[in-house]
Amino acid sequence: MSPPNILYSAALLIAGGVCLFVAAIILTRRRVTGATALLTLLSALAWWDITYAIFWADVPGPNPNFWLDITYLGVVTVPPALFVFSLQLANLTHWLKRPLAVLIYLVPVIVLILFFTDPYHGFFFAGRRKENVAYILDAGPVFWFNVAFSYALILFATILFVRTYLRSSGVYRKQVGLVIFAMSIPWVNSIIFMLGINPLPGADNTPFSFTIAAVAFAYSLLRHHLLDVVPVARDVLIEKMADGVLVLDSQNRVVDINQTAKTLLNVSEDALGLPAEQMLSHLGAKCRDAFSSQRSDFNVELKGNITTYLEAKSTPIRDQKNNLLGRLIVLHDITKLKGIQNELRLLASRDSLTGAVNRRHFMELAKRELTRAKRYKRSFALILMDMDGFKKVNDTYGHQAGDQALLMLKKICTQGTRIVDVFARFGGEEFALMMPETSLDSAAIIAERLRATLESTVIKSGSHKFNVTISMGVTECGRRKDDTLDAMLSRADKALYHAKEKGRNQVQILRAERKST
Repeated sequence: MSPPNILYSAALLIAGGVCLFVAAIILTRRRVTGATALLTLLSALAWWDITYAIFWADVPGPNPNFWLDITYLGVVTVPPALFVFSLQLANLTHWLKRPLAVLIYLVPVIVLILFFTDPYHGFFFAGRRKENVAYILDAGPVFWFNVAFSYALILFATILFVRTYLRSSGVYRKQVGLVIFAMSIPWVNSIIFMLGINPLPGADNTPFSFTIAAVAFAYSLLRHHLLDVVPVARDVLIEKMADGVLVLDSQNRVVDINQTAKTLLNVSEDALGLPAEQMLSHLGAKCRDAFSSQRSDFNVELKGNITTYLEAKSTPIRDQKNNLLGRLIVLHDITKLKGIQNELRLLASRDSLTGAVNRRHFMELAKRELTRAKRYKRSFALILMDMDGFKKVNDTYGHQAGDQALLMLKKICTQGTRIVDVFARFGGEEFALMMPETSLDSAAIIAERLRATLESTVIKSGSHKFNVTISMGVTECGRRKDDTLDAMLSRADKALYHAKEKGRNQVQILRAERKST
């Protein structure tokens, strides 16, 4: 069959358009592995399809064979581009050095030169060219050399795809599997063509077979994020590791993840290939930011029915040229360790007998609250307490009874105040109460209620029953900007001294100095 053939021409134009469409998508992702080679491959296929379509449309050219001849620009470019793409996908770009690089890039140029200058030497067609024939079945030595060279590159590319498939895992294995399927199409087409079973009589159906392969690439690109995922996890991850393993590419997309990491992060395999931020969208922003950062060490807190704490160690993955390929993140569950640390921290900040906050921790909290009260001009009250005649209780009823008296005071003060108030034991029978958002008068009323409650409470220790009383000094945060926690404690201590001096078992207040005018 000879041109014109509008059906063939339209089909080829559609095929070329598909290649250009896929190439346009890849053009926006040129920074990822293999994109440049695949872009070259698809551009060459588009050129092959479109110029061949113009030939079948019988559009006049400078000479009868013009449109058919220039299709050869795509014919000689497709195999090398495919081979380079396979090297990049297999992370073997270091192979592209002399003499292999010279062979791959120089041979197509020499073949093209000999093709277009054939009338002067006959090395390509050897005088066997026929006019108005849509494909070459027989020609000279350069033609057959190019056929052997092209099929050798395609064969090696296929072998590399299979090798990459066998050495990969997870989503990357699925992607390479689809690439191998796509590569089988040109091979099947070649077998059909050699057997003389041509579905397109009179035409070369090779560009169609490669275009179908390109459509498969497009499907993998859009459905499985081909090229979005850098092949940094080609070897199978150890699924039974106690630690979670997460591999991200240079664009922070998930390459691979083992079962432990899936369990710890509560993610499914459907998230593979997606940005880490999207995969972790069910977690808090703080957690997502941690995984997106370039920090080498960070901790993650996962809230749920049971809070889980993870320690993450991130290691950059680089190629031989020190280019960043991605990151390997190892996740270690430190929930038990965190629990022990919290217990130790609690013990370090609490009084061992009463469980009240100790003096050191109270001072830290009080300084923080005082700063906040002064910044926002809020009330802040402080109460110092001292149990009356505590030594007499110990001497009369024993130290166990004294401990019961201290525990009772802690219970009364804790139950009689808000959760934001902080009750502390300063030492011995001395205690303090910090009351944010509380005025001096309100604090005095609360202090009086606590004092009265303790006075009326009968304390039991063994066979002994007794009552104790307490003296209190109350002060507030002054309006002066230079008021300090030490100054407040000094005022509260003076007020407490007055309560003791006036007969004990009472509440005394001492106001801060007014702001000078």
